[in-house]
Amino acid sequence: MPEETKRIRDPIHGLITFDLTEQVDRTAWKLIDTPEFQRLRRIKQLGVSEFTFPGATHNRFTHSIGVFHLARKLMSVAERAMKTQGRAIRWNSNKAHIAVIAALVHDLGHGPFSHAFEEAEKTRLKGQEGVYQNHEAWTAEIISAQTGSIRRVLTEEFGGSGAAADDIAALLTSDPTDIYGAVVSSSFDADRLDYLQRDKLMTGSGAGGIDFDWLIDNLRVQSVSDGTEGIDTSDSAPPSFETFCFSEKALQAAEAFVIARYHLYSQVYYHKTTRGVEQLLSAFLQKLASELKCNTPQELNLSEKHPLVEYYASTIPTLQRYLTLDDTVIWSAAEACKARTDTELGQLANRLRNRDLMKPITIDTTHPTATDRARRRYIEEHLGVEIGKSVFLDRAPLNIYKDARREPVKPHKRVRILRSDESTTDLARLSKPIEALTEDQEILRYYFLNESTRQIVQNIRG
Repeated sequence: MPEETKRIRDPIHGLITFDLTEQVDRTAWKLIDTPEFQRLRRIKQLGVSEFTFPGATHNRFTHSIGVFHLARKLMSVAERAMKTQGRAIRWNSNKAHIAVIAALVHDLGHGPFSHAFEEAEKTRLKGQEGVYQNHEAWTAEIISAQTGSIRRVLTEEFGGSGAAADDIAALLTSDPTDIYGAVVSSSFDADRLDYLQRDKLMTGSGAGGIDFDWLIDNLRVQSVSDGTEGIDTSDSAPPSFETFCFSEKALQAAEAFVIARYHLYSQVYYHKTTRGVEQLLSAFLQKLASELKCNTPQELNLSEKHPLVEYYASTIPTLQRYLTLDDTVIWSAAEACKARTDTELGQLANRLRNRDLMKPITIDTTHPTATDRARRRYIEEHLGVEIGKSVFLDRAPLNIYKDARREPVKPHKRVRILRSDESTTDLARLSKPIEALTEDQEILRYYFLNESTRQIVQNIRG
């Protein structure tokens, strides 16, 4: 008899099991074996963060399986809560299954080095309307592709002519409107729950600790309306919707959860070294694309069949060529181009290969000193023409939590606390530390290819 249970050992979640007699698990196991999903093994979760945190070599593959595991768990909580509260008749098993599978495939569209390549493409294709696509759009295209393995598996398991694939693609490219979508994208979704734990472990960072078990144990599903929470709405009777919230017992744990995100962003994702490598990688990719417009690949020491060469040859990037790209492709291009040490392209490749990184000048934008203002003024007046060439501007917004009383917030993106009278309150109204995080913050840095130029700016005093 064929084996009915498959298992994957995971450093975060332990043993993740797949019961092949269950439709969702069987579908997930088949999807994991598709070429589109296996590609995620070759794309690092944190891009170039291993330059800063050597242990951060985990990939999108392991993260996606972890998200699937947590989505199943969250969906079980939602189902149990709705049935306990007498709303079983409103439970839609098909929507639940679609959402859990969507959680598994949510990252299929990431390019090499995850967000680093995406930002490089945004800069390269700036001004070309309708050409640039973010990873969410690529994900939807991969899932919906008529000849793709993802659509084939979904059609085999869910039947029809591919409606499941279209439903999943739509779910991943739209704002959540119900509890099923909240499992995939919300203030407490499966994606966020996995990366907060996984990235903390793999980077070795002390930041980002959360009480996962206590949060899950105190997770509730409540029908809420923003109009009942003191939030102005344009409608006289705002529609209600079901979403996740926490019991009051978990207020401190919910607070720590949001603060953990802030610490990971400020200390890991926005680390000055990591952001500097991203700028260097972006400069290399943009220079390579530019050089290929006026040079043959052979002149750059590349093959005409190199995946990056073929990708850049397309006026509008195609899905077929996009799927050939992964981290190894970028590294092979850098390895080939580094031989041209007499060119800017070769020098950028060598700096990437040898970790010869740029150092930044950081400007405090929240409480700028006279020196901050003087340095920024000098850069803008004397080095403005070099921005994007030999000087790189990096802006990293630290808007971890928004206050719904001051600006529009997507309903499912708020952390809500369920009070004793069954009403819900935004966490920011109950926690001073979270209220403080609603203030706009930004990390502003300038990176310099030429250290001598950086030293000139460094020596400026207000």
